[in-house]
Amino acid sequence: MLKIKLLQTLPFLYCCFQNIICHSLNEDFVRPAFCDHQVLTSLESYLNLEARSVLHCTARCSLDNKCLSVSFMKTDRNCFLNFGLLANDCGNGVTLAGSVYYKKKHAVKKCLNNGTLVNNDCVCYGGYVGTYCERLMTDCSDGFREMYQDGNFGLYEALPPGAPRSFKVMCRMEWGGRTMVLLHFNPLKTMNRTWSEYRDGFTDYDYDSWVGLETVYWLSRSKSLDLIIELKLANEYSKIVYENFEIGDSSTNYRLLSAELNKDRSDLTVADCLSDLIGSSFSSYDMDNNQVPGLDCPRRFGSGWWYNGACAQCNPTGNLHSPPGGTRFGVEGEIFWEPLVWSPEGITVFFYN
Repeated sequence: MLKIKLLQTLPFLYCCFQNIICHSLNEDFVRPAFCDHQVLTSLESYLNLEARSVLHCTARCSLDNKCLSVSFMKTDRNCFLNFGLLANDCGNGVTLAGSVYYKKKHAVKKCLNNGTLVNNDCVCYGGYVGTYCERLMTDCSDGFREMYQDGNFGLYEALPPGAPRSFKVMCRMEWGGRTMVLLHFNPLKTMNRTWSEYRDGFTDYDYDSWVGLETVYWLSRSKSLDLIIELKLANEYSKIVYENFEIGDSSTNYRLLSAELNKDRSDLTVADCLSDLIGSSFSSYDMDNNQVPGLDCPRRFGSGWWYNGACAQCNPTGNLHSPPGGTRFGVEGEIFWEPLVWSPEGITVFFYN
């Protein structure tokens, strides 16, 4: 009898000698009867480590308040600490032979990153998405698919794939989720900004904004995107759609690499402005990368944009004048898109995929 008791307590004593919290597997953790040999998907695990046994694995979980459950692989002794829990229907799990799943006895679903639990679902804020608000959205379309489907319009945090940090983006969480590149509707605001402002982005309180070239680079390199330009005219909108839009990184001064006009989705009364600009670097009044002596397109147009030897057939970051009758003044510094004779009352440029 003494020998049996000693064998039962050996794992417990081993944990104590290894400076691991001492606990009883049966008292602190439970192995659900459902979902045998199921483990959580990697999105709900935050740490993978080697453990000598299930007891050692659950002991590590006991040390961390974020940990709600563990998945232990008997074959290779891999221990996964999870901030999530297996659903009763095992819908968020995968079958893996030789695995066991334990959860803390009194564990309840927790929402991360200031999310709130409503009817057993996490409601996420500020750009966080996922079952537990565990990650940042990659762009606004990702946020729309995951959680934000209530027509919200505002600033969110996004982390494009491969990006070294997150970026603030303006999102319209409708029609599949739109990531705003440029918004300009206030004639009192100017888009004639410095190179650093165009690189990093800027947002005014009335939502006139530019997302930033660095953000555009990381967004456009991660997947195929449509760049859509909507010009608000007096009585209608004029739309231009470019597919597979992409720019280079800062070492190229954000050179325009690709912009394919989709004529079937565009208003054919406007010119194909961007195709002629492919290969051009971005310029601002304090950083003219056009390299054509004496041309100085940023100062002539009063804005930052991609320019070539003839400047450009459009000036989407120019000044809003809203002239009487709606007809253009014909000056280079105003917003225009050839050959439209109307002066836009505002412009929206956004990514969509």
